[in-house]
Amino acid sequence: MRWEARDGLLRRIFAIFIFTAALAGCGGGSSSSGATNSAPASTGNSSSNTSSAALVALSSSDYSVSPSATAVVTINRSGSSAGTATVGYTTVNGTATAGVDYVTTSGSVTWNDGESGAKTVTVPVMSAAKGKNFGFALTSVAGQADFGSPAAATIGVTASSSPSTGSATGTVSLTWSAPTQNTDGSALTNLAGFAIYYGKSATAMTQKINITTVGMLTYVFNNLSSGPWCFEILAVNSLGVESNPSGIVSTTI
Repeated sequence: MRWEARDGLLRRIFAIFIFTAALAGCGGGSSSSGATNSAPASTGNSSSNTSSAALVALSSSDYSVSPSATAVVTINRSGSSAGTATVGYTTVNGTATAGVDYVTTSGSVTWNDGESGAKTVTVPVMSAAKGKNFGFALTSVAGQADFGSPAAATIGVTASSSPSTGSATGTVSLTWSAPTQNTDGSALTNLAGFAIYYGKSATAMTQKINITTVGMLTYVFNNLSSGPWCFEILAVNSLGVESNPSGIVSTTI
């Protein structure tokens, strides 16, 4: 159940940025005509929280790859972009074995001062890996950042090199600004996280992602099926009360 925002409760999310190749409208909601959809606060203006601590995290806890292909893992830096940040990573054996089923991959990625967003790491997968899985983990963090969640993922290798349905999948990255005030103008001091509702149309956003890290202002959806997708984000306070939803943003995979 979503709570309606009222005086003393959370302002809605001020802005969402959606990054995909193409944007299209979803029936029943306002759609974005460019890369940004902004929803005004219920009273006055909101401002983004630029002092959020930086977090580094994987875009998903589960990835999928075909045999004889290359797995692509995304690492995000969200929150503050002040200072440099470096995170180490490594692959971990599961039912798949390094050197036999996939290429051992380890190293680090670095964000420079003023830089945030996504970095990608590729892991070559061999034909013998079909139907198996292995892990990918963040191992260390240095500089102006800390671990976010998830910090580890499972990479599953499909049983076939060709998808059985022939359907396309895609990735969508959402980035938003956090509210800093309640609707009555008082300072917001108990922000606890965010909720992302999404689905195939503006009237069917029944899927939900709960984010409990306040400084995490980016989320990446992987392996979305082809077709239109709609998204909206709500702020959540420590009492579990959700703000009014942001404006709907949409894209087509």
